[in-house]
Amino acid sequence: MDKEVIAFQRVVWLLVCVGGIFGAYIYQGYLQETLSTKRFGPDGQRFQHLPFLSFLQNVVCLVWSYIMTKLWSTKSSGTAPLWEFWSPGITNTIGPALGLQALKYISYPAQVLAKSSKMIPVMLVGALFYGIKYTLPEYICTSLVASGVSLFALSKSSSKTVSKIAHPNAPLGYGLCLGNLLFDGYTNSTQDNIKKR
Repeated sequence: MDKEVIAFQRVVWLLVCVGGIFGAYIYQGYLQETLSTKRFGPDGQRFQHLPFLSFLQNVVCLVWSYIMTKLWSTKSSGTAPLWEFWSPGITNTIGPALGLQALKYISYPAQVLAKSSKMIPVMLVGALFYGIKYTLPEYICTSLVASGVSLFALSKSSSKTVSKIAHPNAPLGYGLCLGNLLFDGYTNSTQDNIKKR
């Protein structure tokens, strides 16, 4: 085959894959939004089990990834040992469920505010677990982003949002959100460490 035809086929295949990923995420977002905002049944109740549903989705992804790894990898392909993928796979499964559970106790803007500082746990875990040394500009950039998003979010908060931030169960919600951030930090740092090897 001609090199140009092969290159064109690779570009088309890349576009199909990217389109499939974006399509799947958009459809998942649509379904999750529908489940979390609509009322169902004769009593008009909201779906109460989104964290468990998210957990199950991630378990299915974990199992599917394991199956695909077994089917497609060969010993000579130079892949990392499977046991190295288990810990970030498990933390990536538990983390989103904690984030959704946190929404029962804190508002979505409060969670966005907390998650805007996601780079801090990533850097913290990277430094503690993997000995990554970050530069001063990286620390400054992380602090500025977290501070800027915090200031923006707090300046736009409504009284309803502020009252939910002060909700009696808010410490539990923020604790769950912190767990989500730490699991995300561990997942991202471990994935970066695996990629570097």
